[in-house]
Amino acid sequence: MLKELFDSNKFLICAGLSTFSLIFSTISIISISKSTKEVSKALEPISIWADSQNECITKTFRINGKNTQGIPSKVWSCNGGGE
Repeated sequence: MLKELFDSNKFLICAGLSTFSLIFSTISIISISKSTKEVSKALEPISIWADSQNECITKTFRINGKNTQGIPSKVWSCNGGGE
């Protein structure tokens, strides 16, 4: 009896399963999208700080475009050390 029920309704059953699969996949994608957006907003201050550090390190201790100090000295200076 169960086999007959499945055989007579297999396309309907498969269509229903496909629909549920699409719905759950959509909900999952929306959830991941929201999580990614939250993480992105949380990392924005770090990104701004890193950009300012990179700019400072690039411009620090350069005379006529030549690097006159090593990276550790530049980082130290950009973070409040030095003169």
